[in-house]
Amino acid sequence: MDTVVSSRSVSSRVLEHLLGRIERTPALDEPFSHIYLEEVFPPDLYPDLLSQLPDPELYDGANERHHGDGDGGYVRSMFPLTRANLARLPAAQRELWRGVGAALAAPELQRAMFEKLARDLAFRYGVAASRVGRLEGYSRPTLYRETEGFEIPPHPDTRKKVVTMHLYLPADRSQLGLGTALYRRRALAWPLGTWQGRFAKVKQFAFQPNSGYAFVVNNSLTRKSWHGRERLPAGAGVRNTLLNTFYETLREEFRDNRN
Repeated sequence: MDTVVSSRSVSSRVLEHLLGRIERTPALDEPFSHIYLEEVFPPDLYPDLLSQLPDPELYDGANERHHGDGDGGYVRSMFPLTRANLARLPAAQRELWRGVGAALAAPELQRAMFEKLARDLAFRYGVAASRVGRLEGYSRPTLYRETEGFEIPPHPDTRKKVVTMHLYLPADRSQLGLGTALYRRRALAWPLGTWQGRFAKVKQFAFQPNSGYAFVVNNSLTRKSWHGRERLPAGAGVRNTLLNTFYETLREEFRDNRN
């Protein structure tokens, strides 16, 4: 992508395409409401996204718990698609990712995704399924890089999140086994030992090019959106993803994505 394509043009194309994919893809309700999308981005645009990923040196460590066992470096790093971060990129790269961020923050996308996952949203907020599209939700699109040693045991996510949307960015099908899994807690499981003994894997999303999933965050006594990722093995390579989680509140540095 050598020429500079306007962010507005990118945003329009991505949003129109993604809305169509959401509309045509059925939601599933076990073990909790979720959707798995293929061809998330326009197929001709996807190679540009891969070639225009920011330099790894521009990513920041995601969390203190994501230090590796060896040299102590981070096994998970992130690049939020905020105006300040995007200003660090060359023009063509900046406009591409600004357009992607705007599409993912569009109110139309939020409503479409919420309405698709209506069952669990209605349960969480105690509203009719026909009204979930009116719920508040503000995305924080962020690129992630995860490498050997990265692991997140099953967890339901914080209640500050409404819908977790996670898009996969591999170059080919050689990393299919690196996807996130959905879990169910084992009844009467022994509380000690590894987390694998306390949880049963229900399904795992294939980490295939231009795909992704989304689910409703539930973290109550009667319903929890357990999901996680087993430790990335040696030779796994880089797990490139774009996390577009919708929160109950707007974070100021992401405000520009909605303009």
